[in-house]
Amino acid sequence: MFADQVRIHVSGGNGGDGASSFRREAHVPRGGPDGGDGGSGGDVVLVVDAGMTTLGDLRHHPHHRAKPGGAGAGRKAHGKNAADVLLPVPPGTVARVAASGGGADAGETLGELLAPGERLVVARGGRGGRGNVHFVSSTHQAPTHAQKGEPGETRWVELELKLIADIGLVGAPNAGKSSLLAALTAATPEVGDYPFTTTSPNLGVIELDDDERRAVIADLPGLIEGANEGRGLGHAFLRHAERTRVLVAVVDGAAADPIGEWQAVETELREHDASLMLRPMPMVVTKQDLPDVHAAWPSIRRKLRALGAQPLAVSAQAGTGLVELRRALTEALDEAQRRSAAEPLGGAVRLHRFDPLDAGWQVIAEADGLRVRGRRIETSAARTNFKNDESRDRFQRTLERLGIDAELRRLGARSGTMVRIGSVELEWGDED
Repeated sequence: MFADQVRIHVSGGNGGDGASSFRREAHVPRGGPDGGDGGSGGDVVLVVDAGMTTLGDLRHHPHHRAKPGGAGAGRKAHGKNAADVLLPVPPGTVARVAASGGGADAGETLGELLAPGERLVVARGGRGGRGNVHFVSSTHQAPTHAQKGEPGETRWVELELKLIADIGLVGAPNAGKSSLLAALTAATPEVGDYPFTTTSPNLGVIELDDDERRAVIADLPGLIEGANEGRGLGHAFLRHAERTRVLVAVVDGAAADPIGEWQAVETELREHDASLMLRPMPMVVTKQDLPDVHAAWPSIRRKLRALGAQPLAVSAQAGTGLVELRRALTEALDEAQRRSAAEPLGGAVRLHRFDPLDAGWQVIAEADGLRVRGRRIETSAARTNFKNDESRDRFQRTLERLGIDAELRRLGARSGTMVRIGSVELEWGDED
């Protein structure tokens, strides 16, 4: 089943906890702490599989969770790092943070995957906690404090596929695009004598220049008036035209008004993305094997030339005009290549947004308590073992050093007040 939009839930693995342990072997007078670090949790990674053309597999399996890292152990043993979860996707996949997720990054584009083997991490695993061996100091020779593992990222991700093809066939429903694809390639799309036979894009490989060149050609579902606003089937596939280097305007020669029908398709393309009309676009008038179409061809050609087009007469059934069409496609691809070479190199665009809560913090009042926000302090809370007195004391000193303790008191924190920091809930205990 073809699917070009899916929503998946991804969770990176939690980091493993660091160990709090001490050497206790006989005849070792100065053993000391030897707790090892926890291992890193696994990432969830999208990987381009050149053989895929749909996101259908992910639609049926939307939940993906990486395994946690192993816990550290005595003798400075490091916990095992968890393996990444690899999710194959087709070339042309765009990943965004789902807008319905409600987070500050909702709707943000994570990246797009174009080349075979390209990878994109959509949920990072947490770092492992450090063992107590790291917290030895000149004044504290036997620390029991060890960090918990960092939680992995969890989010809903929206994936959108924009097929990558060299050539795209665009036209009204029943214009003959699928028949033309079958005549030019070895593809076998479903063909019928009724509109909307094509309900998903079909791909084929066309031979050019005496079999020395090949190009991928896509037959896109038919467009009707209002397609860019959601009417018909074609509106769901307009995005696929964005990645084609050349578009072929397919005009139904047997239509009651071939010129008006094409102008409606042209309007939909322009409304979706005006730059599509600037691409090389050979035009063909199909179904020339029909006597009425053949007889009307001179009139249709004259009217289309008046609009600035240079149409070719073709028949997928009889093979009429296919040699001329292949030649026109070769020239159009060459033109697209020249334009691409003349354009300045763009490269990936990265948005650097200032996040005041990345290193800073904020305390806000809630109906039943206070909440501390800030990436640094939330991470520190998640990595603190509050069952360990030493770890709890270290965290309290962090709150005091950053000024959070004073702000909580200013906002009315007293004994019994619930204080939330990320996913951690603490009951405030006032020593005063």
